[in-house]
Amino acid sequence: LAQAHIGLKVDRHPPKEHFFPGFFSAVAVERKSGQLRLQCCQRFTELPGAMAKLFTHHDKFHAHAMLGCLALLNFFCRFTHLFAHMSESFDMTYFSGMCLLVHFMLHATSFQFLLPRQRNFSQPMIWQEFRAHNAIFAYRHLICCTIGIIFPQWWYRNPTFLSVLIKVGIVTATMAAADKVSYMIGSTEERTTNSMPYYDGIEPSVKNAAKRFYSKSQFAATALCIFGSPTLAFCSVFAIEIASFLMTLVRKGIIKARTYHVIYSFGLFIMFPAMLTTFFGGDHEAGMGTFRALGAAAIAVRLRLGWHLNKHLVWSMSIVMTYYLTLPAVSMGEALGLGPFGVAWIGMFTSIFDTLICFVGIHRYGETVSKDTQFFGRLWQALKLS
Repeated sequence: LAQAHIGLKVDRHPPKEHFFPGFFSAVAVERKSGQLRLQCCQRFTELPGAMAKLFTHHDKFHAHAMLGCLALLNFFCRFTHLFAHMSESFDMTYFSGMCLLVHFMLHATSFQFLLPRQRNFSQPMIWQEFRAHNAIFAYRHLICCTIGIIFPQWWYRNPTFLSVLIKVGIVTATMAAADKVSYMIGSTEERTTNSMPYYDGIEPSVKNAAKRFYSKSQFAATALCIFGSPTLAFCSVFAIEIASFLMTLVRKGIIKARTYHVIYSFGLFIMFPAMLTTFFGGDHEAGMGTFRALGAAAIAVRLRLGWHLNKHLVWSMSIVMTYYLTLPAVSMGEALGLGPFGVAWIGMFTSIFDTLICFVGIHRYGETVSKDTQFFGRLWQALKLS
């Protein structure tokens, strides 16, 4: 573009020691007063302190930074209340609505920042596709949390078949929106989990176990947002939002890839003791919501990672099957003398064992990306032949 309009030669491959990975030397061309002005990235060696600042002039009125601080405070209070009181912290008040609005606005204001379209495969740095995906999935959780607050009986305490159909619609619509984003500004092959950069020197078994854990945690988060209580649906957003923040810190050179993976893993892991609080909190219906979420996640993991079925089909089947199989599973647990949530305990210990055996290389993280296009391709061919 610069060569065509002003004849300036742009170096698209600047030396690595002088530029941040993932940045081009030329990032934008702006028309001003009838002329084209090339805005270039400044060398990292010239402004080492400026790149490390979190409060910058790019953030208008520091709105995004202040919303981020409020979001972290909100998470701290919600998790503290959950572990201390083992009860629901959201209710039909203006305060709960304002707390959720903070997170809606946090993602909306994130789009004011200029990010590279191309992903950096050497370090876990934020890029356009990841930002859009995080906003989509976070809004899914926040919307489900809002529905759970307004219609608790209908949504997660005693769901009806109509609410189940709406759950299927929300999950499939979210996945369709994410796929659309990947098609427009990202990659349909290089996904976040299967192409996540790791730190140098990591053992293959550790990397394999991390991928397995990341994948199953994402299944659990999806299930929690549609079957779990409002607090669990909301707290699942913590890993989503902390990932964007950590990737920003990596891009600014504040933390390394190892720190990213440690904190992100903690953000995912904390949801498992959070789920257990609903089993011990005395609210049986909230515990049943978590029980349904664990069942849906277990079915989805088997169908997706085990059998590599199409993700839209996987979640449609998982949600509907969970709706019909919950009561038989509760009866089975009681018949075995393990209590109403006995099957859930068996499933959780099995999942832990399934992840740990990755360390000894018994099985590997399975790729599932290409199966989606293959499924629709075969379906289209069958329809054409018929």
